Amino acid sequence: MNRKEEYEALRLELEALPEELGGTVDRALAKRSASRRKWRIFGGSAAGMAACFACFVLLVNLSVPFAMACGRVPWLRELAKAVAFSPSLSAAVENEYVQPIGETKSEGGITVTVEYVIVDRKQLNIFYTAQFPEEQTLYVDYDYELDDLHSWAGSSGSAQLTSGELTQIKLEFVESDVPASLGVRFGFYDEKARREAEPDQDTAEMPEYREPDFLAEIPFQLEFDPYYTAQGEIIPVDTAFTLDGQRLTLTEVELYPTHLRVNLEADAGNTAGLAGLELYLENEYGERFERPGGITAMGDPEGEGMATFWLDSTFFSQGEHLTLYITQAKWKDKDAPRVRLNLPEGTAENLPQGVSLLTTERRDGSWRVVFLEKIGTPGNLMSCHGFWDEDGKHYDIWQSGSRLSYRDPETGEWIEEEGTSTEDFALSGFSGSVVYLEPTHNRATHFDVPVAIPIK
Repeated sequence: MNRKEEYEALRLELEALPEELGGTVDRALAKRSASRRKWRIFGGSAAGMAACFACFVLLVNLSVPFAMACGRVPWLRELAKAVAFSPSLSAAVENEYVQPIGETKSEGGITVTVEYVIVDRKQLNIFYTAQFPEEQTLYVDYDYELDDLHSWAGSSGSAQLTSGELTQIKLEFVESDVPASLGVRFGFYDEKARREAEPDQDTAEMPEYREPDFLAEIPFQLEFDPYYTAQGEIIPVDTAFTLDGQRLTLTEVELYPTHLRVNLEADAGNTAGLAGLELYLENEYGERFERPGGITAMGDPEGEGMATFWLDSTFFSQGEHLTLYITQAKWKDKDAPRVRLNLPEGTAENLPQGVSLLTTERRDGSWRVVFLEKIGTPGNLMSCHGFWDEDGKHYDIWQSGSRLSYRDPETGEWIEEEGTSTEDFALSGFSGSVVYLEPTHNRATHFDVPVAIPIK
């Protein structure tokens, strides 16, 4: 019996729930809902999700009927754990919004089972297990049969696996919809052996990608139920508002079972481009829907400032009314000059608000710079656009790092301050003394009273 058949059989078996189980679940859900509202009003989504997960664990361990139900539905426990820190996917599992797959393939002593997918019109979540000898340390490389490389973003590269552990792959479809079917290849390799065989590359050009020597390559052709891939709706809003002197329009909200997208459009006459927002949704019950993990925003640098922001989904909530709240905005002034670095002197001009140059040092034939940032969440603020020399030649920055602590250049002491992070990167291929950087934004505005925009 495959996963689909098992799922249908279990559904039929569980249609007539034991009387004591129904009461237990009803009481637990009522208690969980009250707890979630309280936590999300005062503590935010992380605390709310922790409360939900704790409630699930207590049900499994303390309630005999609920534990028996989990025993009859083996995927409930493992899938609930896998999505415990995603409010949107947890709600999908709670509402049985899961398509079982249950397809297994083996090669070279490795067995892969694609267990289930959670999919809608714009997002695909694949849950799989890989079985292999425990003494092996294996990594996986994903390859997808997708023609348009610019229409999606998701899991790629390498990731270490634990044998038998349920693992998630998430793909976001931006310009296109999720296809009716998708080819996925799982390539397994020994990362340690790969690194030992790969030479160091310190160059201004993009590092050459060398495909690893795979121990096994296992392909799947996944077919998605049209019921799921059709799910989603567009909520027109078309509300204009002013934020920090700049005019914006909330054009629409895209609501899907796995996530929600807020679409904004900036006025062409604005003096600054919108570079980021801190925002959340709230319904009439005080439930908050905040930024998810993974992709949180997408901009249109070639256009007039169109932007999309990802939030947790309200698809399965009981609320009828939603309001968007904005607490902070990041801006790139259109007339902002580039940052000028004098590397031997360790000085900088025109730095963004809340950013300072911590160190410049010569290392391995290249300059390496470290910035101290107090402007928001860690990211690629300084390195995103690469850099220029005094003749206007552009260089790419292929790698950068962030830390939540930093070493004081004078004392050598490690310091950790709330809201402070560092960004460091090498200026590979450059041997001069002066470079120019173009940060993604140069200032941020915090709103003590959040800007409120009704959606429905």
